[in-house]
Amino acid sequence: MDMPEAPNVPPSIACRIVRQLTLEMMAMASDRPLWRRDGRRSTCHVRQIAMYVSHVVLGLSLSDIGAAFGRDRTTVSHACNVVEDRRDDASFDAFVSTIERVVLSVFGPAGIGSHE
Repeated sequence: MDMPEAPNVPPSIACRIVRQLTLEMMAMASDRPLWRRDGRRSTCHVRQIAMYVSHVVLGLSLSDIGAAFGRDRTTVSHACNVVEDRRDDASFDAFVSTIERVVLSVFGPAGIGSHE
């Protein structure tokens, strides 16, 4: 039996969904000492993680992600580097891995960046 093709979701909508999932998961994990209570910094971390996951899991281009978040592609590249560097911390890595699995379950294994 053939699997149905994943719907072709516009990058801006996909990024919004990933950001919301990241925000919700961070709220559930906020009792951990890993997360600071500083609202501005927390908003920045949510955005950076969402940008990273949008690129790594969904295969979206840095330019598409930047447009979706109202940022430049170089800012997205920086966010990806920051998240990658922070993954050396086991707790942070586990958190990001969980978000990656959730996003994968929502969008499917093909992601959305692979649709032509």
